[in-house]
Amino acid sequence: MSSNTQKLRVLRARTDHDLLLVVQHEMDRSFALADVVTSRNSPLFLQAEKAFQTAAALLPRISGPSPDDRLRLDAKLKTLRLALDRVPAFANLRSYPASFAS
Repeated sequence: MSSNTQKLRVLRARTDHDLLLVVQHEMDRSFALADVVTSRNSPLFLQAEKAFQTAAALLPRISGPSPDDRLRLDAKLKTLRLALDRVPAFANLRSYPASFAS
């Protein structure tokens, strides 16, 4: 194996590792945002959706994970999609009767 081929393999391994970190960070970020949003109209929901889309787009480009790691990441991504799909379209606002001091 030539020196250049070895260097390319090392570079690819680093790239895969960095991409894996980005995907995990984006999924964690999206989970955290999905936990606090009250509706799909929220700017935080848009951020959560964008983080999900980023993770979903990058995940297939990673060639390094083992089959078990790949299954775990795919399952986490599906769970995240379900969490985002459960966010209501509109916030449930409760009305409280007005009280007046006499």
